[in-house]
Amino acid sequence: MYTPKPKKLGHLVLKVNDIHESVKFYQEVVGLQVSDWIDQHMVFLRASKDHHDLALLQLPKDAISEHDPAKSRVEHFSYQVEDIEEIRQITAMLIERGIEIDRGIGRHGPGDNTFIVFKDPDGNNVEFYSDMVQIDEQHPYTASVWKSDVLETFDQWQLNDFVVEPPARITAILKKDE
Repeated sequence: MYTPKPKKLGHLVLKVNDIHESVKFYQEVVGLQVSDWIDQHMVFLRASKDHHDLALLQLPKDAISEHDPAKSRVEHFSYQVEDIEEIRQITAMLIERGIEIDRGIGRHGPGDNTFIVFKDPDGNNVEFYSDMVQIDEQHPYTASVWKSDVLETFDQWQLNDFVVEPPARITAILKKDE
């Protein structure tokens, strides 16, 4: 059976109470740079060439008051793999093993990376990704704001390579476009 070959721990997505306060903290205290936003509820930050190694996701107001501090604020963490072909091999292996796939295969707008997200035995979301935008002096990049209600922000391939039904938040975008 196929075994993935992750190259590195890639990025982490955290749920936060106040995204603007958190961005200020991660810029001023940690020294990260903003790569992109999705509206005002998600921001992608970087420490090096990768488009992002940290993303922050604004919790809805009702979730902030109901949030149990003992529960995880991690939406997902990821590992980089070689390319989309490896993502396809990983997806086949996940299906063969009966591992729950949360979303994918797809290609995100922000970061332009391919992805597959699945559940570990404790229900944590784990992502394998490839082909993320690289930002350096030879490859400058200007941060932009992506719209959360546009399917291409979530998946540039418009769910054509998805092996599972899309999450409810994505289904809502599709219904809006009908």
